[in-house]
Amino acid sequence: MTFRNKILISIYGVVLSLLVITFFIINYWTRGRFEETFSRELSAASSAVLVQEKLQSAELIRSCAVIAESPRLRAVAELGDQNTAAQLLREMNQTTLTQAVVLTDRRGKPLVQLLRGQREHWDIPSWQTVRDALRLVSSTDIAYLDGRIYRIVSVPVVIETELVGTLTIGFEITRGDIGALKHLTNSELVLAYGQTPVLSTLGAGEASALIAAMGPVPAGTPGGDSSAGPVKLSAGSETYLGTTLRPGRGGDADGAVYLIVKPLSREVRQAMNSILGTFAVVSLIFLGLTSVIGLVISRGMARPISELVRGTTEIARGNYDYAIMVHGGDELGLLARRFMTMSSSLKEKISELGRVNGDLVERNRDLDETLRKLRSAQEDLVRSERLAATGKMTAQLAHEVNNPIHNIQSCLKTALGRLPEGTKGRDLIDVAYEEVNRLSRLSAQMLTLYRTSLVEEDMRPTNLNELLTEVVTLARGEIQDRKIELRTAIDPALPIVRGSLDRLKQVMLNLISNALDAMPGGGVLTLGAAADNGAVRLTVQDTGVGIPKENINRIFDAFFTTKGKVSGVGLGLSVCYGIVSQHRGRLEVRSTVGEGSAFAVVIPAGD
Repeated sequence: MTFRNKILISIYGVVLSLLVITFFIINYWTRGRFEETFSRELSAASSAVLVQEKLQSAELIRSCAVIAESPRLRAVAELGDQNTAAQLLREMNQTTLTQAVVLTDRRGKPLVQLLRGQREHWDIPSWQTVRDALRLVSSTDIAYLDGRIYRIVSVPVVIETELVGTLTIGFEITRGDIGALKHLTNSELVLAYGQTPVLSTLGAGEASALIAAMGPVPAGTPGGDSSAGPVKLSAGSETYLGTTLRPGRGGDADGAVYLIVKPLSREVRQAMNSILGTFAVVSLIFLGLTSVIGLVISRGMARPISELVRGTTEIARGNYDYAIMVHGGDELGLLARRFMTMSSSLKEKISELGRVNGDLVERNRDLDETLRKLRSAQEDLVRSERLAATGKMTAQLAHEVNNPIHNIQSCLKTALGRLPEGTKGRDLIDVAYEEVNRLSRLSAQMLTLYRTSLVEEDMRPTNLNELLTEVVTLARGEIQDRKIELRTAIDPALPIVRGSLDRLKQVMLNLISNALDAMPGGGVLTLGAAADNGAVRLTVQDTGVGIPKENINRIFDAFFTTKGKVSGVGLGLSVCYGIVSQHRGRLEVRSTVGEGSAFAVVIPAGD
């Protein structure tokens, strides 16, 4: 494949990839916007349905209370004669246009029950509204009678202050009522009782599928929303966003429930259809322009490169006098001139090298290689001696602190076992337990350092951004207590390094602690992180007292310290040096007395 075709294919691949990614982003954004909008609309629709139900319940209570104040009704309830009660309720049924009427005595025993003018036998004492009326409280609910759903209300029948019975009336909820709610909420509704759809503005199949997808709705508060929020429901090939609302008392998980839904997938398809046409036209125009630009670029690059290939071929054959015919002031023209210069210089160097004694050149090469190996061995020897001295002392210290660490671990683990989940303060004990575990691991690593002079760590791909976030969180309290200003200059796109998260965290915390000690009167602490020629450079800079020049070369030695108080044994920087060396990195320092110090941890990138 020619270079020109490679350029064109690369350009087309990039453009098509961008177009596909853009299309998916638009689709995802559109769906997200519809979900947000529908969620707000469903919340408003649920509130509107709830308000409508409360208004209708209040109206029913007022109407039923007026009927219950009828002298004839009071007399019939007090008398307790079922035939007289049946005659009176039939007359009332015709005048009030109610579908269900129930009259009970003062103990809640039904005297007569009428449904659409016919006598029925229901388990009236189990109705919550009747029980409320016996306690002189008027209430409403939703009842499912003979395959239909009714809004019922029960009120006490009282003569003076004495309860003589209860009156319950009910009105059927019709498709017209559901249609009015659809117009009010601009949403599709399904009214179900338990898992059985009764009324719906959708088709029977869709309503049943949505109720099945929603599953059992838990009992909620009276007249309250019984769902945690809008959820996605599937009915065939359509996806809906829906929420539930219990219109009744809400105490029965098998009672009436409204399912309010919005057709999510249908709206997204309609929106994307209108966008797709415009997107297709723009994509075609963009591809056409890209093709023209790609042809011009590839032609302008292919010709000079072909000439350069011919020229380099001739030079490789030994024709150092061949002239490469590429002109212009761009990079390719400059490259051609450099090739010509290189050809002339190479011709001269070959002539000179022919006069140089081959044995002398070989000896110089061997001497350079020997000196390089000697310097490398010397550096390794110095580093090993430092690590060995550091390991010996840290192992002694680690042995002494292991016992209290294990005791603290046991106490914290026992406390966690006694505190149930969710107890206040348990999260603090969790953090303390994790930090003690980390301290235990570091202590064990110190012992290993003494035994082997090189800690065998589980090196894993490590995100230094996450490490620095944890370090800042752990050190922020002490920084604020010392009235030190914290500044950060951290690249959010640091490359991954291979290392030990705990050991690198130990290095950074040690450097920050030293910086804080160097600023007893306050100052500025700056944490930096950036990529640096295939590595990652982490910096800790302070505005403290600084380090004298005569001590710069000794600060990484074991037991060396310049702190006035006995706050350490001079192992911190020595251990840090060993850890960084183990990560194939280096630890650098620069300092000026009176102005501050800056430590840099440089670790090779790569996982």
